[in-house]
Amino acid sequence: MKNQACQTNAGLTPAWALALLAGSALLPACARVPILSASRAVRVIQPEDFVPGVPAEQSPTEAWAVDSPTPPGPATYQPMVSVRPGPPVPEVRDAAPVEAPVLVESKIGDVNGKPIYASSFLEPLADRLRAEAAQMPADRWAPFARDQIERRLEEIITDELLRAEALSRLTPEQKQGFRAFLDALNKERISQAGGSRALAGRRLSEKEGISEDEFIRRREQEALIRNTLIREINTRVNISWRDIRQRYRRDWNLYNPPPSATLRLIRIPTADTAGIQAVNDALAANTPFDEVAMSSATNYKPEQGGLDQIPLEGSYEQTTFYGSSVLNEKARSLERGQWTGPFEMGTQTAWLKLEDITTESVSIYDAQLAINDQLLRERRNEELKRFLDRLERRASFTSLADMRERLFQIAQTRYAGSSLTSPTP
Repeated sequence: MKNQACQTNAGLTPAWALALLAGSALLPACARVPILSASRAVRVIQPEDFVPGVPAEQSPTEAWAVDSPTPPGPATYQPMVSVRPGPPVPEVRDAAPVEAPVLVESKIGDVNGKPIYASSFLEPLADRLRAEAAQMPADRWAPFARDQIERRLEEIITDELLRAEALSRLTPEQKQGFRAFLDALNKERISQAGGSRALAGRRLSEKEGISEDEFIRRREQEALIRNTLIREINTRVNISWRDIRQRYRRDWNLYNPPPSATLRLIRIPTADTAGIQAVNDALAANTPFDEVAMSSATNYKPEQGGLDQIPLEGSYEQTTFYGSSVLNEKARSLERGQWTGPFEMGTQTAWLKLEDITTESVSIYDAQLAINDQLLRERRNEELKRFLDRLERRASFTSLADMRERLFQIAQTRYAGSSLTSPTP
């Protein structure tokens, strides 16, 4: 169609040719298309050939005024009001707190990067701190609570330092074997519950009040600490026979005490006829003398049931036992295991029994095992203190005084509060 509209042949008249050329200028496809004239000369026409005589660069004499659009203003809405019959609805406001905020958890420090939290730390002490707060005055409860907190802090720090030291010294092979040892312990615990992990966990919670993870952690800590103590402490402590002999001589009076008499006295006012009759009836029924003394209305050392242990001055017959000549005379007349009474002693009625006379001493050969154990404990504690001092100098942990004070403040808020009694005068 385009070629047909754009081409003409020699048979057309010039007028028709001009009309066709004028129409073809309106078609974009006809731009730069050659046109054959009657003389077959090629003429190329351009689109500019059909533009009027006004230059293309000439601007219109008058500018058209174009109205710029005006932005719409904010829309306005009429409020909707709903009216209903009945009493007015109260205005809803934010509820005020019914009590002061309570601290749920707080990190109070670190030991070698291991955090210590208030709740888990205070849980084993909670019942005793709460019970003592209900009975003690404030000026006595505060030092008691601080002492309990400091002791537990020292235990935790000691255990953690020993555990970390033990872990750092284990070789990879030892660590692998140690994990296998812990797994074996856990499997044995589960097998004792019939192979049920859930039942084993429930029994552990009921019996010891801890979880399975806590059980494994405790066993790990115990094994590591025991290993550290054996390697670092026990191997450095040796007790010789000379050490035992020196300790025995130092504590000579402990192993060779002077002879002593053990006496038990029941003393009741003579006016208390019912109390006297109760003692006589109990003794007549062969009730043990010590049981009668503990349950009677005696006014002589009632907490100890009238018990006295009196060193002998020379022989038994020459010893002065009491300030009363009547009691001394009765005591000297007794044999071991005998009792006498009732007898009057001023305004009191009394019964007296000689329970025992101690005259035996302990030889060094009989005492050597006890002395050896005593020396071992003392020297292990000394070595442990020196070892812990070295570990503390290398370790990093929050100040003991700071942690103790923060824990005390939390414990006072949780367990004491207003339950503390007034200070003692």
